[in-house]
Amino acid sequence: MIAMSVYDDDKKIKRIDADIDKFKDELRVADSQLQGIDSRLDADIERFRSIAKARRDEYEAIRQRVKTAEAAWKSADKDFQYAKKQKDKQVSGLKKQTDNLRKRIREAAKTREKRIREIEKEREKLRQE
Repeated sequence: MIAMSVYDDDKKIKRIDADIDKFKDELRVADSQLQGIDSRLDADIERFRSIAKARRDEYEAIRQRVKTAEAAWKSADKDFQYAKKQKDKQVSGLKKQTDNLRKRIREAAKTREKRIREIEKEREKLRQE
């Protein structure tokens, strides 16, 4: 190693030494920041991980509620469709029954009128004899 005292008076050496001292100070600050940044960033990462997990849990809960609501809706719609078909079937059956009864009433009334005419003819015939 060369003795420093011989070169200590050189301006360039002094600037270089000053730069070295400045760099050493900056290095100490950077090393200090590096030691603190790791734990601080780990804390940030853990906080963001917790937030993301909470949001995912919320999403999953909502998704489950949607699935449950969809199943309930489908079940209710199935019940509705069944009730509607039953109503249509019953209404149709009763319409057929009422139409059939109306037809039977008309036919019975015609038969009655016919019988009345027959009786009247027989009476008329008996009166003429």
